[in-house]
Amino acid sequence: MALWRVLALGTALGRRSCCSKPSLPPDFVEALSAVVGAPNVSTATAVREQHGHDESMHPCAPPDAVVWPQSVGQVQELAALCYRRRVPMVPFGTGTGLEGGVNAVQGGVCFDLSRMDSIAELSLEDFSVTVEPGVTRKALNSHLRGTGLWFPVGTVGMGGHGAGGHTTEGAGRGDAFWLGMLGGPRVCHGP
Repeated sequence: MALWRVLALGTALGRRSCCSKPSLPPDFVEALSAVVGAPNVSTATAVREQHGHDESMHPCAPPDAVVWPQSVGQVQELAALCYRRRVPMVPFGTGTGLEGGVNAVQGGVCFDLSRMDSIAELSLEDFSVTVEPGVTRKALNSHLRGTGLWFPVGTVGMGGHGAGGHTTEGAGRGDAFWLGMLGGPRVCHGP
């Protein structure tokens, strides 16, 4: 099927192309800004397209807006706002996913969590660390340097991913069952 026919079919089904314009009403964008501040909200095409794809083979499907929350409270407020208005939410870590999980096929708001990059607690006693979703593997290992602990590159090719992606579902790596991952944002040692 010719590309133009695929794009036309997608448009007819309510799907948007990568070049579509933002469709959020201005008052909704203002409400997002009220939560995180205007500098932490963008509807610019280049920013939206950057957040509309990852390392997968899937084509770009940008969100209508991108927000950069910096606390759990802001994430909760943004999520409540989106829920009330029935606007889809798409989490974004570092954009290195391989499955197309950041593609906003229904539009909506992308929550870029990269600025939530604190390492909250390190317990040498039980070999665990509590991190925010924006912590990368490299930053985590820098923090762990000198403790005798490290978060190794996964055996399933996830060397460039953020630690948040590893912990999103309680275990983001194929070897996590062997490593003894726990539910929640904690990283543990192997057996």
